Amino acid sequence: MEISRINREEDLIYLYRALEKEGVWTSPRGEKTLEIENFTYSVAPFVRFNSFAGRNYNVPYLKREMAWYINADPTDLSIAEHAKQWGKIVANGKLNSNYGSYWFGAYGVKYIVSTLQKDPMSRRAVIPMYGTDDDHMDKDAKDVPCTIAIEFRLRDGYLNCRAIMRSQDILWGMGNDLPTFSFLQELVAVLLNANVGTLTISVGSFHVYESRIEMFKSILSQSKYEPIADKPPRIGRYEAHNLIEKSINPSFEFSRWLQNL
Repeated sequence: MEISRINREEDLIYLYRALEKEGVWTSPRGEKTLEIENFTYSVAPFVRFNSFAGRNYNVPYLKREMAWYINADPTDLSIAEHAKQWGKIVANGKLNSNYGSYWFGAYGVKYIVSTLQKDPMSRRAVIPMYGTDDDHMDKDAKDVPCTIAIEFRLRDGYLNCRAIMRSQDILWGMGNDLPTFSFLQELVAVLLNANVGTLTISVGSFHVYESRIEMFKSILSQSKYEPIADKPPRIGRYEAHNLIEKSINPSFEFSRWLQNL
């Protein structure tokens, strides 16, 4: 199933309606889940915040998670101090779902920028994630990335981005995925001196857990978007170069926003 491009954050409610209408009950790992398989949606530049009445969108936590990604260290377990679920899935002293460890690793942003500078029409500008570590393939692993890969294409001066995911929860997962994927897209676009284009999410299992179904229903029944006042400033070129070195420098606006909790 595919939904045409969403141009406003308030129109993210259409994703909830699609899941309500088309979802089928399944139970992966024994947890009852309302799911759409093979679901794709696209958002316009800077459509980021899945913020609706019926839930409390936690911007301070989002900032902490984004800063944790920029730090790019899967052995940094400090994020568990702010969200209990992280502490439950630590294995071998690390968290495999620190996305920054892939985004700022050997085949991360620097590789993407170099690839597209050499060939602006390249189809090889891909950051691989799931399956790049032996831990991911352990059948008993509690923490493997929900994102398989993120790809970038330059077309007509716009940097389009696609996240390919095995799994995405519409509440907490999408709530943090959209702004962090959009941040990554913006960062690469700035480094390439390109416009930010469309962000597309292709998900194998798009879902909501039965344990959160009341929140899901509350959001749908109210269908009231709650604007986020504390939105991030745009990333400047100098700051972009700073960020890809895993440095959060509060002399820059975006970094200052990250640290203003």
